[in-house]
Amino acid sequence: MKGISENLFRLQTLDSAGKSNDPAQAAGLRASIPPGILTNYDRARARGKKGIALVRNNVCMNCRIQVPIAVTATLLRGAIQVCGNCGLYLYLPEPEQLPMSAGLASPSEVTPRRKKRALKTSPSND
Repeated sequence: MKGISENLFRLQTLDSAGKSNDPAQAAGLRASIPPGILTNYDRARARGKKGIALVRNNVCMNCRIQVPIAVTATLLRGAIQVCGNCGLYLYLPEPEQLPMSAGLASPSEVTPRRKKRALKTSPSND
């Protein structure tokens, strides 16, 4: 099952690249995907949407909604799951396939916050 979602993600990458891709490669990927899944994927692509979304840190990268941990665990076992919010197939890439974000600072680069000062209270003149 993991191969099906991976092939579906590759097919989406080829479809997004435009018409200059290799049609034989796309046909080979389509042949390895079950017809029911392929029908749902094609329906979403015909509406101008993605057919499959990445899951990073238990979040669907299409709708930015947190995916339940049980769904992520099922994806880890290789089953096919659909996002409960946007309805796209979910793909959980291997950790080495994820690009490292350049915008995130390492913990050693983060400067600690200052403590708030206590407010000085002036004596009240009653």
